[in-house]
Amino acid sequence: MFVILKIFKVVLPLLYIATSWLYGRAFFKDDLFAKKYKTKFLVFTLIFHFVYLILRTAELNHPPVTSVFELLCVLGFSLALAYVVIEYLTKIKNTGFFALVISSLFVLVASLFSRDIYGFEYDVLKNELLAFHVTFALVGYSAFALSAIYGLLYIMLYHKLRTKTFDTVYKNLPNLEMIESMLHKSTLVGFVALTFVIIFGFIWLPKAFKDFSYTDAKLVGTFIIWLIYAVGLGVIGVVNLTGKRVAVMSIIGFILVFILMAFANSLSGFHRFY
Repeated sequence: MFVILKIFKVVLPLLYIATSWLYGRAFFKDDLFAKKYKTKFLVFTLIFHFVYLILRTAELNHPPVTSVFELLCVLGFSLALAYVVIEYLTKIKNTGFFALVISSLFVLVASLFSRDIYGFEYDVLKNELLAFHVTFALVGYSAFALSAIYGLLYIMLYHKLRTKTFDTVYKNLPNLEMIESMLHKSTLVGFVALTFVIIFGFIWLPKAFKDFSYTDAKLVGTFIIWLIYAVGLGVIGVVNLTGKRVAVMSIIGFILVFILMAFANSLSGFHRFY
């Protein structure tokens, strides 16, 4: 089984890179082959990734949440899955390259640096509330990533319109109003999910750990991220902010999320299991 996991670990980032390449060819080069097979290849990659997560959990006897690199692997999966769901619901199939490049980066970093450690004997990893806590966290951060991607697409299209550059990129993007709507919905989903992360965390924390601190870096970082998005959504609602400024805010917000979580995970005490 260990050898199989190693094979999966090598093949998985290659599949994501190949999928991103197909979506890139379809978007930038209007390639007919890529347009025809990109979604099918993405679905295959997601199935392959899901099987890998199941096999890894069964073999190592713990869910893939014990380090920042394991979480990156699951986050890459959840982001790609969130995109394919949006693609199915909206029938807009031309924006996947931008989401999948980020997923590919997450999966590649995870494959390079994650460690295969057996037999964690932490009761917290067996607690049913962990599933809710981690699921909402992944949904929230994936939604914030998507909102940043839509912000980037909004700015791209905005400049195309300003410069009257009606090229293939312009033709393949949805209109500004639709992109802004998708951006706003993604941000709201992320904010609500992060709210549940905090609620479940505070209910679960005293039961799961004997020694903990509310000043732990992960708790403080999560609350700061929640506060940043709460203020941002409040400003947008009160001032009725729209357009390019909202797009820029979504990008800056996700950059802050990434930086804060990177530092928080490295400094956190009870969120680490290795």
